[in-house]
Amino acid sequence: MEEFKTIIALDGPAGSGKSTVANMLADRLGYIHADSGAMYRTLTLALMECVGPGDQPEEFGERLRNYVYDPGALGVEVALDASRQSNRLRGQDVGDRIRTPDVTARIRYIADSRACREVVNELLRRFARLTPLVADGRDIGTVVFPETPAKFYLDASVNVRALRRLADFQKQGAQITLESLEREIAARDEQDRNRPFGALAQAPDAILIDTSHLSPNDVVHRILSRLQIQF
Repeated sequence: MEEFKTIIALDGPAGSGKSTVANMLADRLGYIHADSGAMYRTLTLALMECVGPGDQPEEFGERLRNYVYDPGALGVEVALDASRQSNRLRGQDVGDRIRTPDVTARIRYIADSRACREVVNELLRRFARLTPLVADGRDIGTVVFPETPAKFYLDASVNVRALRRLADFQKQGAQITLESLEREIAARDEQDRNRPFGALAQAPDAILIDTSHLSPNDVVHRILSRLQIQF
């Protein structure tokens, strides 16, 4: 840990509020929010451009299985831009292109790749050598930064998480149903928990926070109060 700055690890399943809380917490503390999910999404977008998205996610997955690639050579970079994480593909910020339902439905094929996970982990560690971080993901406290004492695990019911995703997609004008999102999130949870490398898991020393009935601001206050106790 001596090579890294202060790290606050937020882990949890999709839609548990990690990214929102991490962003707010980083602002409050003057840290950088390191969004690992955005890094996986950028890798997903890069490979969708390489092999084509396919009509269905399964078709994309099949194309990817037959495609030989080096994830470290796809042109995915992360930079700091006005104290924010800038996700870049071949030097260009990808913006909201990584937040579409098509990318969301295909990200599991990237997240299951050990080579892709190692690329993202190294991007996160480079950040941590430069600046204090609030990092969110699935395995931040278990694999990426297991020695940090500041670990939190955020969770919420599948229904609540699906409702949150639905609101995000509706803002983008995307047509998707709550039922399909619930099925997708439940399937994603199963895949994340059973991944052979970097599986979703609560670290033994992580503090569990159920966000189902809490606002992001409430969650931030709970984390800050625990950090005062720890440090």
